[in-house]
Order: sequence, then structure tokens, then C-alpha cells
Amino acid sequence: MAAYILEKGEYIVLAGADSRNAEPAAVLRLNEDFIVRRSARLFEGADFDDLRSPGIRDFSTVGLPVLDLDLSECETMLPGEWGAAKADDSLLDGFTAEELAYLNVGNFDPSKMSIATVIGDSAQSVVGAAGESTVLFKDRGIDSIIMSDGPAGIRIARRYFEDEKGAHVLGSAIPESMTEMLPNVLRNALTREAKVKKGARVIEQYCTAIPIATAIAQSWNTDFAEMCGDIVGSEMDIFGIDLWLAPALNIHRNILCGRNFEYFSEDPLISGKFAAALTRGVQKHPGRGVTIKHFAANNQETNRYASNSIVSERALREIYLKGFGKCVRESDPMALMTSYNLLNGVHTSESRALTEILRSEYGFDGLIMTDWVIGGDLLLAKGSKYGTPDAARVAAAGCSLFMPGNKGDYAQIIKGLKNGTVSAQQLRENAGRIMHVLQRIGKEA
Repeated sequence: MAAYILEKGEYIVLAGADSRNAEPAAVLRLNEDFIVRRSARLFEGADFDDLRSPGIRDFSTVGLPVLDLDLSECETMLPGEWGAAKADDSLLDGFTAEELAYLNVGNFDPSKMSIATVIGDSAQSVVGAAGESTVLFKDRGIDSIIMSDGPAGIRIARRYFEDEKGAHVLGSAIPESMTEMLPNVLRNALTREAKVKKGARVIEQYCTAIPIATAIAQSWNTDFAEMCGDIVGSEMDIFGIDLWLAPALNIHRNILCGRNFEYFSEDPLISGKFAAALTRGVQKHPGRGVTIKHFAANNQETNRYASNSIVSERALREIYLKGFGKCVRESDPMALMTSYNLLNGVHTSESRALTEILRSEYGFDGLIMTDWVIGGDLLLAKGSKYGTPDAARVAAAGCSLFMPGNKGDYAQIIKGLKNGTVSAQQLRENAGRIMHVLQRIGKEA
């Protein structure tokens, strides 16, 4: 039925100090099925049946009070409308389709074809930040959105120097544990250290390390989580960062997952609650926002760029997506990042179904961006069955930013415009989400 249903029957209420020692206390009786929430069947591809519970241990209900449930005045929740962004996008009126394509791709220099355009030009406004949206249209009133990575606080370059050409990172803002996995050409490009010119001033900058997400969740204290977010938001104010690329709230499915440290729990309720608390802490600072990630079913690191997560719709909705919905409804995060993996054979960034559940069912009105798709197929395992996402299909799915952005990504969108993969109207809608975030962070024209 593509719905959440309370089935008619008797529900036993257990009470006790813990689940093992809980005993029957009452019986709730429902005389007819009640549809709590209507949805839609959005996800295909799982070729197996969900595991069904064998049932619970038998309880005697003799002598227990029986309470009849009357749900006649309760209303079934329905999906909302997937409308346009709540933004004044009048600045986009004069934009050509090609210019809208630039807005749908992260920052890069279109006049160059170099290793920088393969990996994206990263952020030029804050030294060592992960990236930013395009800077091409600042003279037309559209500023860039500056993003810094997480997860345990803000990650920016520790040391840099300035000269007449700008600021230059000393060392790499990317941890060695990440760079050592990259192909040589990318590792050399990302870790190459600029030479300090004579007389140049070397500047050091540091940020507070907050606990990893798993440790925050183990505190069972959402006030503490919000305080950690407050620390991050305060330092975003200092360094001029608009979006923090955190928190991550995927499920701890397997203890071997290399990203578990930045996820909260194996429980979607805990994950959603703590992600919402961190979000509130950051976003209490005007002009600062979070980017919840990795949407969705990102639960392994092996072949991380092209693994295919095969999940039934029920498991997706009740486990892997549930925390995201809770975070969106309770804290209104500004942005969301898709994952690298495929979901039932489709890249998550290319999934219109995932965008549909975000917009229509969760009410998410923020910006959707990709994870950092670097260098085309350079990062794929040898003999990989799946390629990297196509920027035109990503835009067609309602994802506003292909990050970090390079010439090849832009060219894919232009090709997609010509062959009908994506429409100019969809590019404008995506750009409208960018405008919405710019207005929320106070960078509107």
C-alpha cells in the first residue's frame, strides 16, 4: 500500500525498568486498520524479501485493563508538494542556460585546463576550505557559498602564506589517511607544497576539535551535542565559512566501515536526534549552516566510489533514511550531501526518488550537493562495474551542485542540455535552491 499502517488488533503495553524485565500492564485494542502516513513506492531493485520478526514471547493478558483506541478524529499524513525553492530568484531572469550550468557546478576557472580543473579549484576565499560554489557571477549579485569539511570540528589549512598572488597552503588540508589512497597524480597535486617566497608572512590558524560523532551520541546528551555545534558555528563566524560539511549520520551497519567514527549509531532515532542537535547548535549563528550527509545507505569504504547498496524500500525508510527525515524535520539543515555509492543500481546523486522523498515527504527546502567527485574515473577500482555520476543526470535529479566542480562536469551538463537529459528549467530550479541558501546565510544581493 506504500503507507505506514496501524493494523487492527490488540497491542500489549509492557512496563518495567528495562526491556528484559518488562511485564504486561495493559492492552490497547484497535478495531480497524488506520493509515498513519501515505507515501509512494519510489525505490526498485531489491531482489529479496525483508526479514520478518518471528514474533515476541507469549504474554498472558488475563485481568489486564483493555483500552479501546478511537482514531476517528486522527488524520492521515500525506506527502507535500515538491515546489520551487522559497527564494527570490529574480536575479536569474537574465541568465542563459549555459550560465545556469555554471551555477550547477562548483567553483573552477573555465579559462584553464590543468590538474586544478580536474580536482576542482577548491575554495579560494578561505585557505584550506573544501570548496565553494562558482565565483563567476559575483558582479551580478550572486556570491559564492564557502564550505569547510568536518567532521570533528572545522578542517582548514593549518599554515599558509600570502603574497601578491593571494594565499597559498603549506602542506595539505587533507589527512594523510585519505591522500595515501589516491592515485599518484592526484596525491602529488593535493599534497604539493608551495615554496614560501622571501619576506612572505607565514600564518597559522587552528580550530577546536570536538568529539567524533560516535562519542557525542554515547553521551546521550543532546544539549552537549548542541553545545559542540555552537563551538563550530562560532569558529565559522571567525573564519567566514558558510556551510560545514557535517554532520554525517549514516547507520553503523558493520563494525568494519571506515567512516563509522563520524556516524552516530546503529539506531536511526539516535542518529537523527543528535544530528538535529548539532545542526541547531551551528545554525543558531546567523549565516552559518550544516550539510547533513551521506544520503544514503553509505555503509562501507571498500570500492567507496562505485559500490552498489541493494536495499528494500521498507528497510530504507525504516532504517537508512529515517534519521535524515528526523533531522530535517527537527532542525531544518541548510544543505545535504549525497553519497558516493549507488542505491539499487542508481548513483544516489542521480536518484530522483531520493530527491522526491526529501522534498515531498521530509519537507527539505535546502541545497542538495554531491560528495566530492574528483577526477572522473581516476578514483574507481580497476574493473569497476559502475562509472562515476554524470553531471547532467545529477542536475536532472534535482541536485543543485556538482562538487568540487571542473570543466568536464560543466561540459557534461551542456551535453545534457543538447540531448535532453536535463532542461534549462531544471537548472534554474536547482540554481533557485542556491539562491535560497544565499539568502539564508545573508549573502543575497
